[in-house]
Amino acid sequence: MSGVLARSYRLVVRVVLLQAGCALTVASLFLVFRGASAGIAALAGGLIVAVGSAVLGWRAFKPGVAGAVTLATAMYTGVALKWLWFALALYVALARLKLDAPPLLIGMLAAQLGYWAGLIRLK
Repeated sequence: MSGVLARSYRLVVRVVLLQAGCALTVASLFLVFRGASAGIAALAGGLIVAVGSAVLGWRAFKPGVAGAVTLATAMYTGVALKWLWFALALYVALARLKLDAPPLLIGMLAAQLGYWAGLIRLK
C-alpha cells in the first residue's frame, strides 16, 4: 500500500472510530438520563453519520493516486452515496422504526463533532 493510500485509510478509520465513540458517549448519557429508547435513538443517529463517513471515505479514496477527473468523480460519487445513505437511514429510523427525533439528531450532531476532531493533526 502506498503512503498516500495508507494515510487516507488511517484518516478514514480515525474519523469513523471517533464518530462512533462520540455517538456511544452521547447514547450512554441518554440511556442514563432519559431511558433506553432515547439511548438507542442517539446511538442510531451517531452510527448513521459514522457509516456515512465510512462510505464517503471508501469511495473517495478508492482510486488512490490518479488524475484530477478520476479523483473528482470519486469524490462526487462518495458524497452522493453518503447523502443517499443519510436519506434512506433517516427515513428508516424516523418513519419505520419510530425512533425519538431529538436524541437521534443530537447523536448525529455528536458524531459530527467526532468528524471534526478526527481531521485535526496533532503532529
